[in-house]
Amino acid sequence: MSTPGFPARTPKPRRPDLYEVRTTSDMGLGVFAKYNINRGEIIFSERPLLLGPSWLASVNLHDRYTPAQARQIMMFENEKVLEVAVQHMNENNKALYMALHNSHTNDGSGPLLGIKRTNGFGTSKLSDGASALHYSAVCTIGSRLNHRYCCCFLAFPHK
Repeated sequence: MSTPGFPARTPKPRRPDLYEVRTTSDMGLGVFAKYNINRGEIIFSERPLLLGPSWLASVNLHDRYTPAQARQIMMFENEKVLEVAVQHMNENNKALYMALHNSHTNDGSGPLLGIKRTNGFGTSKLSDGASALHYSAVCTIGSRLNHRYCCCFLAFPHK
């Protein structure tokens, strides 16, 4: 919260009807363009449901555990942090978060971390300034974009 200009007003698209969210035959809900979109045009603007460090790592786990064990411990710890964050969401945002796809159901990720790992976008302009922590955002609409084929830009405009 001490980052200059954060949070700031979200910019509004000039044409708010450029996309639609619909069900696909094989991947669940997705975002689809309804019209040709100009390069650089704002398609939608939203506040994230969840914004936080991409990954919280415990110090010195690799000294005492195998890499696989250390990874499981870190996933467990990340899940516990996410439980607190999601618990503090209002009921609507919690339902929106839980409705997102989880493609990490068989790797030891808990359900909340799996959703975050599946849907989170890296934020290049947000930093804590003290360490090399990278942050990610999970959004209602943005997280439904096809991550493989889209080029997304998360803007954190200054005032």
